[in-house]
Amino acid sequence: MAHLAIEYIKPGMFLDSDVKDRNGRLLLQAGTEIKEKHINIFLSWGIPEVDIRGISKEEAASEMSQRVDPEILQRAEAELEGFFVHTDRKHPMVKELFRLCTMRRVRILSAGPKDGE
Repeated sequence: MAHLAIEYIKPGMFLDSDVKDRNGRLLLQAGTEIKEKHINIFLSWGIPEVDIRGISKEEAASEMSQRVDPEILQRAEAELEGFFVHTDRKHPMVKELFRLCTMRRVRILSAGPKDGE
């Protein structure tokens, strides 16, 4: 099971676990085949990622990094380095936290500046 960011979800994939909103209300049950309307539901409810059946963490990370502009990825990692300077980056939890933070920063940088910025 792997968390995959919503922008990398495709119709035809299957949920590996229930998707709930921030208040714990069930939006979609595990085992549901994802359709385009489900992706729109995730986006409208602010769900950043879901568990996808049959995709390992390594495959999910590879899938996301293949679709990311290398310059943006490098910039995101550089911006986060200072926050992780006093951590053991080889520790599995820290490594995963850095990956999640990096992918979130990549999404923000990829979206570009908002009006007025």
